[in-house]
Amino acid sequence: MDPMPQAELIADRHLETAPARPRRGHPPLALRPLHRMWRRTIDEIEVARIDLPVRGLAGAHRGAIACQISDFHVDRDEDLARLFLAVEAINREHPDLVFLTGDYFSGPDTMHRYIDAFRGALRHLKPRSGIFAILGNHDHWSSSDRVTDALHSAGAEVLINQSRRVNLRGSELVVVGIDDLWARRAEPARAFSTVKPEDTTIVLAHNPDTALYARHLRPGVMLSGHTHGGVVRIPYYGSPLRSILKIGKRFYSGLNRYEDFYIYTNRGLGTFWLRIRINCRPEVSRFALEPFSEISAEAPERPARARRTRNPAKPRRIGKRRHLNH
Repeated sequence: MDPMPQAELIADRHLETAPARPRRGHPPLALRPLHRMWRRTIDEIEVARIDLPVRGLAGAHRGAIACQISDFHVDRDEDLARLFLAVEAINREHPDLVFLTGDYFSGPDTMHRYIDAFRGALRHLKPRSGIFAILGNHDHWSSSDRVTDALHSAGAEVLINQSRRVNLRGSELVVVGIDDLWARRAEPARAFSTVKPEDTTIVLAHNPDTALYARHLRPGVMLSGHTHGGVVRIPYYGSPLRSILKIGKRFYSGLNRYEDFYIYTNRGLGTFWLRIRINCRPEVSRFALEPFSEISAEAPERPARARRTRNPAKPRRIGKRRHLNH
């Protein structure tokens, strides 16, 4: 198989028919070191390698590889180039499964401009056993129908309060997709309606707070995004920003135990509103599945090993959240 072309060339090719926009010049010479530092903080992708504890995992699934990307916010050419680089990084991991966990655009205008190129980027994903996607709050505020169609045509199965059984290494597991909480579309009971008590589940839910309404359904593990990692992260403290989560701001990023299962929160690829990240680089999550056990659950969290991929080139809350019935 030919190697994937460079991200910038692919992005340019997909943007040839898009309306021209003026290019900004270089910053003043004195500011260029700061500009380069700023560009690195929002463009240098970190491939985080995590042993992911999954409750009820079958022996055949141990060591299976899954990758997650989230919160693309493809609103500029640079965001599109970053997405192509993330796809390239995922394909180097040769995953069994790929999970896309929402907020692909910030609004209808940028969705209209970039949706074809977005579809083209995702078509390059090459997992062995499937791509599964859910929607985030911004996707509902843009156009859930158009985003869903684009994901489908790119080869992803979009789970809207649904589940799908996947034959992986000769044994079955269930991927459950819960729709977005802030958009008031989350229906955990419906998403789990065909799940059996003995099934192993990987739950996709854009907002980590979804765990508050799905915990009684005994998720095997939950994969989320939404928080952008807290945007600013201070060593040994985490994000200083006020929590947008009921579940607590320690769930802004990384692997955290909630009651009797784990939640992994991906830091996302893009930015929204403020184009800034401090000690909180864009992330591709690479999981090696492992069985959940009390021993591993109580062990200190192992630091994620990371590889960085260079790119050359606070979510908004509306209304009151509906309390979901258990």
